Amino acid sequence: MNVLSTIEIGQPKTIVGYHTQDATLLRKLVTLGMMPGIEIILEQRFPSYIIKLGHTRTSIDRETAESIFVQ
Repeated sequence: MNVLSTIEIGQPKTIVGYHTQDATLLRKLVTLGMMPGIEIILEQRFPSYIIKLGHTRTSIDRETAESIFVQ
């Protein structure tokens, strides 16, 4: 299990959980579709993290990327 912010760009990974108790952040992740079991691809790290979920791309900040565990 790795933190999203440390995985290789372009490698599909599956979300397995979160490292946060922040209800606002958890709501944001669910709203973006970033739930356990969903496959994601990290496309870029700078200036923000660009994540691909299916046919959708979204950007997240470093703190958020460091709170998502993938496998």
